[in-house]
Formats: sequence, C-alpha cells, structure tokens
Amino acid sequence: MTAYTCPKCSGTEYTRNEMRAEGGFWSAAFDVATNRFTAVSCSGCGYTELYRTDVGAGAKLFDFLAT
Repeated sequence: MTAYTCPKCSGTEYTRNEMRAEGGFWSAAFDVATNRFTAVSCSGCGYTELYRTDVGAGAKLFDFLAT
C-alpha cells in the first residue's frame, strides 16, 4: 500500500496480515486453503478491511502436502 487512511478515524498507520480459509467440502476435508485474504487493520482504532487475493496452484499443493 502506498498511502493508507482509515475510513473510521483517519489514522495513517496500519498493520497487514494474511488469513486463509477453506472454500468448500473437499477443501475442508483435505485441509486445503482455497481462499486467501489480506487483512489491513488501523493501528489506532482497530478497524479492519479484508481484501481477497488469489491462491496459486503451488500454494494449494503445498497446503495439501503439508497436512
């Protein structure tokens, strides 16, 4: 991110984290994360927005083999 401004408190400092989630029965059964999100949280008030990012085939294969 180049410039961040919190829509709730107008703060400019933030933290960024990643979250993964299963997308259906088979991905949950084999513990493969098919959805990935980037969470951007305001350091001042904690307001958080999630942005969906693509999960490549290599990451899916790694998740499957790592379980």
